Amino acid sequence: MRPTSAVRRGAAALLAIVLGVSAGALGCKSPGAPSDAGAAALSPVPAPAGLIAEAFLPTPDATWAKARALVGGSAVLLPSSAGALAASLLGLPITVASEIDGGVPVLGAAVDAADGARPRAALGLHVKDGGRFIDQLTRGEGARFRAKPDAATAIALLEPLQGASPVALGVLGNYLLVAETPGDLISLGPYVARTMPQAQVPKEDLAVEIPRAALEGPVLKAARSAWDKARGPDGAPRATAVPLGPMIESALAMLGDLERARLTLVLDENAHLRVSGTPKAGGGPASKASADLAVGDVKPLLDLPADSLVGILVCDRAATRAESVPRLVDALAGLVEGDLPAAERERLGAAIRAASDARGDWFAGGLRFDGAGPTAFVRAAVGDRAKLEASIQDLLGTAELPPFKAALQREGLRVSAGKAALPLLDGDVRRVRFERTAAASAPAGAGGAPARKGPQGAGPQGGKGGPAAQGASLPPSSIELLYLVRDDGLFASVGNDPGAGLRSVVGALQGERLGEVPSMKTALAPLGSDIAFALVVEPLRLVASRLGQPGAGDTAPVVIAAGAAPESAGSPAAFWARADVAAAAIRELARLGGAF
Repeated sequence: MRPTSAVRRGAAALLAIVLGVSAGALGCKSPGAPSDAGAAALSPVPAPAGLIAEAFLPTPDATWAKARALVGGSAVLLPSSAGALAASLLGLPITVASEIDGGVPVLGAAVDAADGARPRAALGLHVKDGGRFIDQLTRGEGARFRAKPDAATAIALLEPLQGASPVALGVLGNYLLVAETPGDLISLGPYVARTMPQAQVPKEDLAVEIPRAALEGPVLKAARSAWDKARGPDGAPRATAVPLGPMIESALAMLGDLERARLTLVLDENAHLRVSGTPKAGGGPASKASADLAVGDVKPLLDLPADSLVGILVCDRAATRAESVPRLVDALAGLVEGDLPAAERERLGAAIRAASDARGDWFAGGLRFDGAGPTAFVRAAVGDRAKLEASIQDLLGTAELPPFKAALQREGLRVSAGKAALPLLDGDVRRVRFERTAAASAPAGAGGAPARKGPQGAGPQGGKGGPAAQGASLPPSSIELLYLVRDDGLFASVGNDPGAGLRSVVGALQGERLGEVPSMKTALAPLGSDIAFALVVEPLRLVASRLGQPGAGDTAPVVIAAGAAPESAGSPAAFWARADVAAAAIRELARLGGAF
């Protein structure tokens, strides 16, 4: 049966995931293929200049089988072996699929392009007999290629007899080499086929080694570019990015001071991605950051309400928070017109500094959905309860400062604060209300006039089901934030039902917690006590809630976390990051594609 275009696209996507290589992407390294007559006759060659990544796939057939099982559904229509998949995607006759050895590692390497272009990569697939493989492609009535030897490298370049090949192909020893261009094949192919088979085979389904030169160069450059996009025109982080700013800045400093990094992928009933980095010797920024990095236990995340669809945990230290205060002041000052007067700036900074000093070294937050919509909640550790309560009041008071009050008025907003009565909840609950003023409660027409309304229940121009039909798309006229400071934490909630959210996050300490949900406990408990950051998302239930079906959807947690493993006997300190994706989420992502 001929694969449909959708199945072929799925095969290409899975091949990119499993082999860790696609045209123009970082290549893979795969040392460790068993020696054979073709490879043993070829002596190793030095690494190519600018080598930035080596990777390998130790057992192509076994890994491909696990990938097909994880994706499920239409994946059963894809070729059953890695060799058949490779032959299909590379435009080779299916008769040569059995010549591609699915039990020997797939190898690959990538180098940084000197001109700043995307990295160049080459991939090596082991074949049972290189000479026989070439003959099957170039001889007889069914020949599709001709072999053109490259004198300098002994690679037999495979050129199509008709049309053009989507990639460059060649054979060296017992390796089928694949690259984007013949030049890449010639420059990288010998290293892939002659040197990398001598390296030790890893145990994971996919492993990528990233050397120091890559971490100092293109990897750090790409990371800094991504962080720069979160900054404002003056180079300061935007207000939404400031809370994580110190952690990101620290991570960038660490990245440029790593000796090496390693990325691995393991497939079982779920998918597990791991990244680790080892600092350079000499006590540089990475070693210092490893010692200074605030890490903690996963327990605050497990103590969130059981119906949380999103959960986040961030650990930090008082000294780190103090360093971020000036950046946060700058970000908030950027909301006003002109320069913020010195007196107001000092008052704002003092309030933020006091709140930073008074809270503890972690905060956890979550998101829940019910019939009314989304509600977010937070629980943070408290160091000095009285000081934190006073500093929050001071922060709210800055909204009455003339520059900030004018900024809010320009946005059509008004802020008020007071006490809130929430029965059956111990403590002094406070309310902060953000209200849209009458002038900004409806979209304005030309010249600032109110938009013209159509018939009742219709949109602005009277069209049934228009964007403002029955006010469905209009934002609420007011939003309330409720918060409570107690010895066991700062609790807060905002959204469609902040009262229920606040009760939920407080009550979870003695009631139904996320840690009692079996799938969540299984996904989160392995994170342990070295976490600096953790995020868990229930994507299928989250999508169902957004579609108006709260409580529906399968449980399929996705966990992303980062931290630092302390130095131990014989093992240097290391940074780590991980992503664990449930099989059900992978299947839904494959099924829905871009609609997910």
